[in-house]
Amino acid sequence: MEITIIVPVKNRRKYLDKTLSTITSSSVAPREIILVDNGSTDGSYEFCMDFTTKRDNAKLLRQDKQGASAARNKGLEECQTEWVHFFDSDDEYDSDFIDTISKKDVSQYDMIVVPTKMRLSNGAIRIRDFIASGNPATQILGNVLNTQGMVFRTDFLKRIGGWNEDCMIWNDWELGLRALLNKPRVLWIEDKAFHTINLHEDSITGSSYSSRYASIISTLNIAKREIESMEKDMVYPLFLRTNIFIGKIQSEQKDESEAATMAMKDFMANAFDFGGIKSIIGNLLRTYSKHGGRGAWRIALKLC
Repeated sequence: MEITIIVPVKNRRKYLDKTLSTITSSSVAPREIILVDNGSTDGSYEFCMDFTTKRDNAKLLRQDKQGASAARNKGLEECQTEWVHFFDSDDEYDSDFIDTISKKDVSQYDMIVVPTKMRLSNGAIRIRDFIASGNPATQILGNVLNTQGMVFRTDFLKRIGGWNEDCMIWNDWELGLRALLNKPRVLWIEDKAFHTINLHEDSITGSSYSSRYASIISTLNIAKREIESMEKDMVYPLFLRTNIFIGKIQSEQKDESEAATMAMKDFMANAFDFGGIKSIIGNLLRTYSKHGGRGAWRIALKLC
């Protein structure tokens, strides 16, 4: 199985050595490693230059347009292998991942999806929520497909448009949703998590909803347009997820939470037109999330 690993890089010098060492220690080497620098100023570009000049299977690109999606697409343009895997520059690759998937018959699939581990700031490890389901509602509500957990057949990913460069947040959520809306043939591997996402002070993952509400609304708008053009029944799950977001924003009780709540409610009023029992369910999920209720997305999934 020939696979390219693409890693966008911006000011990750203190993490790059560990991340790249986990990739190069794979028991089966990737056909190519493409690093895409996105305007680093902390020595990351120089480190990547040194890394790639020492390896025949590695190359370094530069992408002036800002954003991880633009950097990933730059790498995708250069990808020559049948399969492509995107990885972040501060996480850890499991050494037996490529070997594991290479032993499977993947000829009939467009995607390979696996669970992912998360290392929390206190050092604890947990498995991200994962349900092996091609139902787009599962991705809308649970974000079970993420950057490290998706391996794409390269021509399939190019056919559906690659990464959406207009998404400044949750670009993997949007890509996973768009992929499922295109009805891919998916190989689900459920028995092991092969990657570790590290949460640290520089991470976007895990920061507050309130501080990011404008970007959240932008991505929700993008997702709604895609859903309406491809599978309109999925608008209701998106409505439920928006209610859950509002509840989470309210639960944060930050200085910006009130403004974020108002903006999200305005978005919801303009984007959705659900009444009756559907509206009541949305309100209940919002209240449940506001008061710290866990697993609201799983409840919502059962009600769709």
